[in-house]
Amino acid sequence: MYVSFDQLSDEARIWVYQASRPLQEKEQVMILQKTQVFLETWASHGNPLQCSVSIYYDQLLILAVEEKFQNATGCAIDASTHFIRELEQDFQIALLDRTRIAFRHDQTNSLVPLDQLKAAIQQGTILADMLTFDNTITRKKALTDGWLVRAGDAWFGKYFDK
Repeated sequence: MYVSFDQLSDEARIWVYQASRPLQEKEQVMILQKTQVFLETWASHGNPLQCSVSIYYDQLLILAVEEKFQNATGCAIDASTHFIRELEQDFQIALLDRTRIAFRHDQTNSLVPLDQLKAAIQQGTILADMLTFDNTITRKKALTDGWLVRAGDAWFGKYFDK
């Protein structure tokens, strides 16, 4: 059962899907509409999930479930992954690719491939004070306190000169 994203508690479970490129406004509307249709029937062991979707920074799709009513179990998570793959095909974007790190600088997002991260830091393209997204967060509350972190404080902070 779809609910408005702001109706979910801070403890709602979330999944962050990073698009391979910024989404145009029209694409965002279409993705949100399509996702809402999926969420209306998303269930776990036949029980409807209280869930929602939002897009942040024109590039990050967030699915959320209020687990105090019903947990999203393996089959439900598999169904959402299948749906995300459909979005990838429909909009010609990658959402499940975890091999790129997203940065936010001057109101712009940029993606750096993992295999180029150390070199980008050494070349000064990525600075310790730039913000990066920790897309491993699992609770809605972390979207406001813990999602965007200084690059120097992220797991790859060891690559910066101290």
